Amino acid sequence: MDFEFWDNCWNRESQPFHLAEAHTFLVKYVQELFSTEHKVFVPLSGKSLDLLFLAEKGFYPVGVEFNPKAVHKFIDENKLQFTSKELLAESGNQLICYQNDSMAVWLADFFDITCEHVGKFNQVYDRAAFIALPESMRQDYARHLKSLLDENATILLVTMDYDPGEMSGPPFHITLEEIKQQFPEGQVEELCRCSLLESHPRWKELQLSRLDEVLYKITF
Repeated sequence: MDFEFWDNCWNRESQPFHLAEAHTFLVKYVQELFSTEHKVFVPLSGKSLDLLFLAEKGFYPVGVEFNPKAVHKFIDENKLQFTSKELLAESGNQLICYQNDSMAVWLADFFDITCEHVGKFNQVYDRAAFIALPESMRQDYARHLKSLLDENATILLVTMDYDPGEMSGPPFHITLEEIKQQFPEGQVEELCRCSLLESHPRWKELQLSRLDEVLYKITF
């Protein structure tokens, strides 16, 4: 992951990928498809308010974010109280877990997180991880994510659909075919899509012919 690129992004006041409320896909589908009996894994969680929404609805979200600015902004802006613990990954990198009764947020490289740290999940909400990674890293991401899954897991995966000749990403253009290739053990179903062309000035500036956000359900 390009730390400098994302670090510069978090220095800006406005980000097209950061929403001021819970994502509409999550609001619409999470209570239908997920159970509050189980944790929800949220990779590359940034400072997403989706974590707060999940907690308010009785879920226990576990976020992982490698950028300290994003994590600290999430904690400070929402006036959250956490206990913290520091660990070392096998790579030697530092891991910090911020935790309370409602959620856990790991300040860590996603690839350093293992089942020994977070356990296994049968519910994953990926709004910003898969589409943030270049093609060369998405196979490793999918492989590592699957190492954290229970046998009967469900992933809600948000992707971007646009003409790749008009924008290079991130966020990267993801096809249904690639999702099936990266998660061949799962059943993939498109649940919903909506246009983002009018949702943020940044998207308007790009003058894209289309920019759809697409929600897929992957079941194992």
